[in-house]
Amino acid sequence: MDEADEFDISVFGLWPPGGAGAEPAEAPRVRRAVGRLFLELKSADRPSPVDEFQMLLNDLTAEMRDQFELFRRLRASAEALISGEDEAAAKAARADAKAATDAMALLVRTLEKIDGLQRQIVRDREAAELEAEEEGGDAAIRAELRAIIEAQADARARRLLQSWTAARDGAPATAGERPGDPGEPESAPGAESG
Repeated sequence: MDEADEFDISVFGLWPPGGAGAEPAEAPRVRRAVGRLFLELKSADRPSPVDEFQMLLNDLTAEMRDQFELFRRLRASAEALISGEDEAAAKAARADAKAATDAMALLVRTLEKIDGLQRQIVRDREAAELEAEEEGGDAAIRAELRAIIEAQADARARRLLQSWTAARDGAPATAGERPGDPGEPESAPGAESG
């Protein structure tokens, strides 16, 4: 990783639980301070396991960013010793610089994996929210359709009742409400055939 001097570690920010974007840098400190305020943690709302996992990933990210900066400083100090006159110190400094570079590369790969996990968590949450909205929409459509069917059934039952009542009383039924219309029974309920 020769380009470590040009690498910007700040691109790996902290993710707020439940969403995307960068969490403020002081968030871990605030979380610890709030944790000290609770006398009894059982009374506090526990975060979901996914939120706890995200907080763990955030803590790892913050620690690895600090370690990356430490290794960057170690590598810079080792490189300053490489050009020195003491051959043994220069050899040790080259080994230190290589070890720091390898550690920085490992940290960057790990940070990339953590960032990928955070992005996947956000994608999964968005997909779950979308699915919940769709299910809620389906339920609303079913309820609306059920209400329309019930209203139509009530209206048809009232028309049939009026038609049967009119037929029983001998009054002429209006068009479309006469007994014998397609799909309509020919006699009033309870009427005996015969």
